[in-house]
Amino acid sequence: MNSSKEQKIGKRISFAWHDAALTVIIDQKITKAQQMMLDGWMVGWLLVGGSFAIGYGTSQGDEQSFLMICLAFWAFFAFRVIKVIIWRRIGKEMIRVDSQGMSIKNAFGSYGKAKFFMKNNIQRMEVIRRDPSKFMQNLDQSFWIMGGDSIQFKYQRSSFVLGKQLNERDAKALAQLFDKALRKFK
Repeated sequence: MNSSKEQKIGKRISFAWHDAALTVIIDQKITKAQQMMLDGWMVGWLLVGGSFAIGYGTSQGDEQSFLMICLAFWAFFAFRVIKVIIWRRIGKEMIRVDSQGMSIKNAFGSYGKAKFFMKNNIQRMEVIRRDPSKFMQNLDQSFWIMGGDSIQFKYQRSSFVLGKQLNERDAKALAQLFDKALRKFK
């Protein structure tokens, strides 16, 4: 397979045209300061969990039942924080467009399952518009969250998203690149 030189869109997106495909990698790394804050959040969360566990071990009756419920919620959020920490260290979105269609993989290193979309059923890529006055839309763009997709497309009757936490300029350029690739490979 003959490939062209890797090109960039912004700081996080790299892509390469090949004879029969376009490959795109969207890196999920954050700044060192943000990574330190995320790590500090996890340390604090572990201390809270330790406090609940000690309290659970020294209590009885209803208090112990309450602390067990607290530990269940703590474990759920601890898992989510660990997942984001790992995502920010080794995570990346891997997208490949060829004559058959498009595959999208949220990869933790090399681990992850790709979703495949047949080319004929993919409708035009669109940038998701964000309203700066909407709290939840702004929260989705935070570094401590894994979500915040920036591009959407219709596939059959459903909407699918990709491009986690891209700025609007990069998202537009990437959507245009995908549209070009979907037209190019027949």
